[in-house]
Amino acid sequence: MLDIIELNNKDGLKKIGTWNSTEGVNFTRTFVDVYTQIVESLQNKTFIVTTILSAPYCMLKDSSEKLQGNAQYEGYSIDLIHEISKILGFNYTFRLVPDKKYGSYNKETKEWDGMIKELLDQKADLAIADLTITYDREQAVDFTMPFMNL
Repeated sequence: MLDIIELNNKDGLKKIGTWNSTEGVNFTRTFVDVYTQIVESLQNKTFIVTTILSAPYCMLKDSSEKLQGNAQYEGYSIDLIHEISKILGFNYTFRLVPDKKYGSYNKETKEWDGMIKELLDQKADLAIADLTITYDREQAVDFTMPFMNL
């Protein structure tokens, strides 16, 4: 039998499971352990969030004064990422996708555009929008569970 050991910043070396030739891998971490580790890794980080103007998900706020940064946006997607950030303790900065596209793959150039390109080029850490999950997009980037179904 072999122990599976993880090196982390908090505890140093920690046993997280075992392996043997008959049963294979057996992880001993609990859901709470994994969740705590994920939350701690997100604490106080600032993520660049790419999005696109599409009512009612992301819209520019009407205001008599000039708004800047995250304050200039409102909508369902904006509220959703705000609530997630409060729960998980991270910060974020919105960045509208420069080409105003969701993300399509060009088979001739073999390149993506839109929010998918922003993610692949690491200009954004995550995207939040009414972005349809397609087979091609799923091959390029990871998706969470959708927040709506049509």
